[in-house]
Amino acid sequence: MFLVKDSSEFREERIKQLQNEDPALASLLAVVHFEWTVRRAIIALGKSSNVEVREKLNRCHGCDRYKDLWKEEVFPKINRRLPGDVVKDWNGVVRAFRLRHRLVHGVSSCGADYAKERVHWALNGATNIRNECANYRIDLDSRLPVRKRARL
Repeated sequence: MFLVKDSSEFREERIKQLQNEDPALASLLAVVHFEWTVRRAIIALGKSSNVEVREKLNRCHGCDRYKDLWKEEVFPKINRRLPGDVVKDWNGVVRAFRLRHRLVHGVSSCGADYAKERVHWALNGATNIRNECANYRIDLDSRLPVRKRARL
């Protein structure tokens, strides 16, 4: 659906277009986009080496885990929490993740307005994160800064 070279803005516009055709699919893609954004932000802003952060991210899925990893890796450097300080409507993002879980596991479906609201929350959350990174001159669509593992 998306290519590596696609910008965040391009992905977001495509997701917004899809919400009229297939709101449930758009909500899934919006959460995927949020996850892509938060993961890259944790790598870019984290205190540990890129390799170490990526290893931690291999075991990290879901809002609570992202929040905890942000607190461990990013908060010590920028003194801003992911929920509230960076992502303004964290509860909305959590609700978008819940819908994603229900759709992926076939637990339920949803109406168009319900899905569109969650698309909005996930995309706004991703934009909040991208804006926070821009404050530190980090473009998540570009090559991320490299922090190497400390040598003993």
